[in-house]
Amino acid sequence: MRWQFTKRSNADSKGSLMSNTTMRSGHWLVLLVLSTAGTGCSGSTSEPDSGSESQEECSEQFTGPVDPSALIDDLEDGDGLIAEVGTRNGGWWISTDESGGSVTPPANMQPPAERILGGRCESEYAMRVTGTDFTEWGAVLSLGFRYDGAELPIDISDFDGIMFWARVGDMNSSSVRIQFQDSTTHVEGGVCNAEPGSSDECWDGWGTEVAPIDTDWRLYKIRFDTLSQRNYGLQGDAFDLESVYNIDFNLDPNSVFDLWIDDLWFYSND
Repeated sequence: MRWQFTKRSNADSKGSLMSNTTMRSGHWLVLLVLSTAGTGCSGSTSEPDSGSESQEECSEQFTGPVDPSALIDDLEDGDGLIAEVGTRNGGWWISTDESGGSVTPPANMQPPAERILGGRCESEYAMRVTGTDFTEWGAVLSLGFRYDGAELPIDISDFDGIMFWARVGDMNSSSVRIQFQDSTTHVEGGVCNAEPGSSDECWDGWGTEVAPIDTDWRLYKIRFDTLSQRNYGLQGDAFDLESVYNIDFNLDPNSVFDLWIDDLWFYSND
């Protein structure tokens, strides 16, 4: 979906680079999923214990943020850079465990957005990553918020959560975890241990499983106060919303993954 906000055009800017560290499973919760059938424009909303109701995918309710500062990326320019909003100037990045698997686009570089065949309402581009045969911790599609010679954090404490569209391909067998790296879990925070396997290692981000997820596009709305760590690295007292470095979409080892992500923005309950 195209939202008319300024976006960077400097293709040489570097996005978020995840170090190769252990990724492990844990407990997750997604509070709201707005589902749509295929690439059509009808669907339903569902919340725990609330039943469901029909909605229009392309209705005004789902077209994007009212506050321009809430936009993270709409992908419509086709590049691997996020929307330039305030101090945010980062980009997308793909990392793997380097255990001999294959991934497309290639790892350790900024991936371009991919055209959605047939489109999704008014959206023509999304970020896509596919791969298989990784055997250690798998792969990560990351989105870095700010970069100036090194990754820098941003303050997202004015927001209550994140919304984004996602789906997987027909051959996908991987679960998908979204997580945020903050001052406790990111190596640039200077608190956690960059050594993999240490009890206080980095990258044990604050997250949840993106579920249910299948070949239909769905709008996911995830509250920050529901996110948790997976208890293998340095544990924080709470998610530090005032110092957030990046978003990760974690993909399983020993799986086939085919993930599409589109139209990301923050939201507030106010």
